[in-house]
Amino acid sequence: MAKLKMTWIKEKKAPLFVASGLCLVLAVGLGTGLWLASEKEEEVTYREVQAEYGELTVGLEESGNVTVGTTEQTFDLDLSAYTGSSSEGFSWGQGDGIFQGMGGQSGAGSSGSSSTRNLIIEEVLITEGQEIAQGDALYRITQESMDSIREELCSDVSEAEVTLAKTQTQKQLTELEAKQAYETNVAYGTLADAEYENSVQDLQDAVTEMEEQITELQDELTELNTQLSEYQADLEMEKKVLENGEYVVSTTDMVSDAYGWITAENAREEAAQVVEGLEESMEDTTDTIAEKQKELEALEKSLTGAQRDLELGIIEARAQLEKRNLKYKNAEEIYKVSVELSSFEAKNAQEDYEDAASKLNEFDSYLSDRTIRAENNGVITECPLEAGDVVNTGSSLAVLNDYDEVTVSVSVEEAELANIKEGDAVNVYIASYPDEDFTGTVDSIGESAYNSSTGTAYVEITVKLGGETSKLYEGMTAQVTFITKETETVVYVSNRAVSRENGKSYVKKKEADGSITKQEIITGFSDGVNVEIKEGLSEGDTVLIESKVSDS
Repeated sequence: MAKLKMTWIKEKKAPLFVASGLCLVLAVGLGTGLWLASEKEEEVTYREVQAEYGELTVGLEESGNVTVGTTEQTFDLDLSAYTGSSSEGFSWGQGDGIFQGMGGQSGAGSSGSSSTRNLIIEEVLITEGQEIAQGDALYRITQESMDSIREELCSDVSEAEVTLAKTQTQKQLTELEAKQAYETNVAYGTLADAEYENSVQDLQDAVTEMEEQITELQDELTELNTQLSEYQADLEMEKKVLENGEYVVSTTDMVSDAYGWITAENAREEAAQVVEGLEESMEDTTDTIAEKQKELEALEKSLTGAQRDLELGIIEARAQLEKRNLKYKNAEEIYKVSVELSSFEAKNAQEDYEDAASKLNEFDSYLSDRTIRAENNGVITECPLEAGDVVNTGSSLAVLNDYDEVTVSVSVEEAELANIKEGDAVNVYIASYPDEDFTGTVDSIGESAYNSSTGTAYVEITVKLGGETSKLYEGMTAQVTFITKETETVVYVSNRAVSRENGKSYVKKKEADGSITKQEIITGFSDGVNVEIKEGLSEGDTVLIESKVSDS
């Protein structure tokens, strides 16, 4: 029978029952002679481990290499020239339309953006491959270019300040005008109906007055025509009297009948005078009728124009009434819009001023000692500028390793993709740091590629690492585990601590007094290294892992 030794990692002596067994073995061995001498000795050692509480996982493992990303530092200081904000204000007030220009304009900077503002590199303070920390100096700027741009930035602030003052004054004026417009709109709206009635009535009165004048003139013409007819009748009668008189005079002997002749002559002269007077009256009446007829024609034309004016006036008065009513109805809203527009202009001017002042302050802070400094830690991989180069907004200053973008790329068989998707958490093991825990997530899954030598399709998967990645280097080997099964937090121990007899599981448990007991347990899920303990152990319990070593 083999001779056994039992030792502890913590250098404890073998138990008494083991020593007694050894004596028995030696006694039997004396009877066996040379056979015992040829037998090898086996040593049993024990290592103590704790029952732990945590998660157990099983997954697909693949190897890959670490890739460290890069980050580019650019010159983000805004050196652009002040342009301000310009827009013509509007108010809702009186006038031909709802909107009326306020007559003001918020200031617009005149500096424009035509001039180019560049800083000049005086000295480069970094080299490729150099490790730098945040705040380290990268470049030194020439004093002349610094002074030139600062002078322009100061000018921008002054100009923006003047514009702001003008805009604030305009705002006060606009608010006053808006209030006056509000009061006017309310007043006009209150009297809109009366204004409409008056406008229409004035036009109607003009038409009525002309109609009355025409009627009066027509009456006069009627009377004149009647009078002319009467003159005509009287004239015809008087002409007969004249003819009779002339006849009597011509047929009466002035000598023999002097009285008769004189009477006849007097009658003829009187008739002649009457005829002459009637003819003059008829001529005057005819002229008057002609004049009155012309006056009537003029009045009729004027009446036509007045009637047309009345029709158009009613339309215009109705439009004016609707406009007045609309302004009256929206007077308060019109006032608010006018005030808000002026406030908007003032706010823009205020922001323009603050922006200009901020640019100056940032310029002074960023380049207080004519030095551009690093914004990140890392190793310089590219230094794009040289002495004499210009720097303006957006210029590339340096390219550094970016430890926020550390990845591992692995190839996975296409058949395994069913258990992997973007965003999945993975476990990462870095051989160079065996005691460090690294985590990761699936960042991207590439297209399938067929490998003709193996006859298998593979997919490239990129994993983004988390944890203390700043200690990693390009090309380091990493083991990525894609988790396919995971338990909730459970009590677990090493599989090596568990033994099985007759379908049951046991561990050797070390009690508080140092004694060893055989403890039955019920196991669950295993990740291949550790096994879940459903019953029989608690977190922190000490169990033994047995190892046997053969001695020559």
